[in-house]
This record gives sequence, structure tokens and C-alpha cells, in this order.
Amino acid sequence: MKKQSLKRQALITGASTALVRAMGFALRLYVSRLLGAEALGVMELASGVHMLALTPAAAGLPQAVSRLTAKAKDQQGRERVLYAGRRLALAMGLVLTPVYLVLSPFLAKWLGDERTLPALLLFAPCMLTVGLSSVYDGYFFGQGRALPPAISEGAEQVLRLAAVAALAGLVPLVTPAYRAALPAFASSLGEAAGLLVILPMAGRIASFRNDPTEKNTRKVLLRLSLPLLLNRLVHTGLRSACNAVIPLRLIAGGLNKAEAMSRLGMLGGMVMPLMFLPCMASGALSAVGGPAVARCGTKKAESRLIRRLLLSALAVGAACAGGLYALAPFIARFVYRLPELTPLLQKACPLAVILPVQQMAGGLMTGLGLQRRSLRSSLLGSAALLLCTWQWTRRFGIMGTAWAYMAGHGLTLFCELVFLVGREKRKAGA
Repeated sequence: MKKQSLKRQALITGASTALVRAMGFALRLYVSRLLGAEALGVMELASGVHMLALTPAAAGLPQAVSRLTAKAKDQQGRERVLYAGRRLALAMGLVLTPVYLVLSPFLAKWLGDERTLPALLLFAPCMLTVGLSSVYDGYFFGQGRALPPAISEGAEQVLRLAAVAALAGLVPLVTPAYRAALPAFASSLGEAAGLLVILPMAGRIASFRNDPTEKNTRKVLLRLSLPLLLNRLVHTGLRSACNAVIPLRLIAGGLNKAEAMSRLGMLGGMVMPLMFLPCMASGALSAVGGPAVARCGTKKAESRLIRRLLLSALAVGAACAGGLYALAPFIARFVYRLPELTPLLQKACPLAVILPVQQMAGGLMTGLGLQRRSLRSSLLGSAALLLCTWQWTRRFGIMGTAWAYMAGHGLTLFCELVFLVGREKRKAGA
């Protein structure tokens, strides 16, 4: 199939991501009103474990598949990459799912709130479906075909919305633990729908079961994905740790358990989704920009593309941050019906600038094969995030937690930009 230009890929991915994020935001808003702040806090507490559990199956492998697919010389080589990636994702999913189910009761105790257990259990089917879907996404992006992943994500989000709406009538009848599990169940259904939609789009591929080069391809995929996997494990592991720490530190600061969970729900379930809104544009650019950087034929073209992508992410983030700051009173009062959310939303707005640029920088470093460097930056920033969360949440409340997020993500971004700029200067002087 004919490869799409970078602009066309970005346009397709951006438009689809905008639609998906719009549906996701509508779902978040609906869920926040449906569940209430306390159940939303329980959901956020479980979500850190969800992302951590998905990391081995979904992190690193799609980027590695995308990179090898982009570098493959013919269709047979691209199909070999997909076959190898699919086998890896399937093996990891089949191993990790039962382990996750066995560990879920212990994870709920570790989080400090056993009401998270239903949400943890109902999320288990995603272990397999997300891994396989992400491999197909990487395969299509590596070919320069942005439309199939866009359609798959749209189908996933539509079914997720439909599932939540269909089950909304049960909310008044169940405890906060089962209310918090509703989005997890909807996610499992949505991920399955996305996988079923994208599978036929790849067409029938050849079998490479007895091909010795397929085994070598798996080894290369593992080697490329390992740094990204470790990077994501750091992020998601510390996110889970932070989510567990935040209520404890809020309680230490004088709140009761219900109030602490409500504050966590306000930050994680209401404010942070808004801060990630500009990432729908930077994520689209990053998804197609990483493989495009890998395909650049000259150092000059590579440098020009990197600068253009970083500046685009910065512009989008700055515009979104300004809009969120101005609209914060309206959003707090009329969207979330919590006027007291306004100060937290306004003071968290710098995150709307930091997050998309960090996402873009990380995607570019992956496209350049600099995953190990990115991992070091993430380690440093994540350590700062956890330390600041521990110190500032008790002293400044949930506002201190928002500042901790800025410090951690900001430090990661600073380290990545320093390396990218330094690399370009070294190449220019060579």
C-alpha cells in the first residue's frame, strides 16, 4: 500500500486522536459525575496498577515493531516483523494474565484500600488484547499507514462509552468498590473491540514458524524494546507508588480517608485528563515522527524535522495551557460542578506545556535509537517525582502533589532536551 506523507499521517492520526480524546474526555466527565469523587479516587488508585501490569506486554514492543517495519526492505520483511512481534505479545499475555490474577488480592492490600480489588480483576483481559493491538499499531505506523490504528482506537472508545452508559443504572445499587470497577470492565470490552477491528486490516500474512530469521527478529525486537520497557516500568511503577502514597500523605496532613480519596479523584480523575489534552496532538506527531526520523536520509533533514516537531509540541502545549487557565472557573463550576477545583486546575496548567513536549522528546529519542538515554532521564525525573510527592503532599495538600508532578516531568524533559540539543551540536561540528 502506498506510504502516506508525514503531514498526511499526522493529519489522520491527529484527527482520529482528537475524536478519541474527545470521547475519552466525555467518558471521564460522565464517570466523574456518575461515580463521585470518592469512587473516582478508588479508580485512580487501581489505575496505576493497571498500567504497571500492562507495561511488559505493551511498552517498548510497538515502538520496536514500528522501527523495524520502517527499516524493512520489502513486504516479506515487514510481515516477518509483525509475525515475530505478535508471537512475543501473545506469549507475554498468556504468561502475565494468570500471574496478575493471582497477585491482585495482594496488590489491593499493598495499595492500602481493598476496594480496588474488583477493578483490578475486571481489567485482567486487557493483558492480552492490549499487547496484540499495540504490535499491530506499530506495524502500521512503521509502514506509514496511520488510518488502521485510528479506526481501531475509535472502535475501542465507542464501545467503552457504550458499556459505561449501559451499566450506569447499576451505580446507585452497588458499593464504591464496584462503582470504581465499572471503567475497568468497559476498558476490557473496548480493547477487545479495537483488536477485532484492526486484525483484518493487516490482511493474511505468511507464516515464519520455521524461518531462522524470525527468531533473530524476535531477539532484535526484545533488544530494542527492553530499554523502553524499563523506562515505562519506572514511570508506571512510580505512578502506582505515588497513587498509593498520596492518600497516606494527605491523611498524615490531617484529612480522613474519604477526603483523601476524594482529593486523589480530583487530581487524577479531573485535573490530569485536562493536562493531557495537548498530548492528543503531540502524540499523533510523535507516533509518525519517530519512524520518520528513523527514515531520514541526511543529518540535515533529521535535525530540521526534530526542531519542527519539538516546536510544534511546545506551541500546542502553550496554547492549551492558556485556554485551560482562562476557562478554569467555567470548567470547575459547570463541567465538574466543583467550584473549589478552580485553584488546583489553574496552578496545574504548566503541566499542559511540559507533558506534550516531553512526549515528543521521548518519541524522537526512540526514533533515533536512544532508548537508554531516555531511560536515564526517566529514572531521574521519576525519582524526583516520588520524593517531591512524599515531601510536598503532606505539607501543601493536593496542590503539593500537582507541584511534584511538574517537578518530576519537568526534570525528565530537561534532561532529554539537553541531550538532543547537545547531540545536534556535536553532529554539526563533526
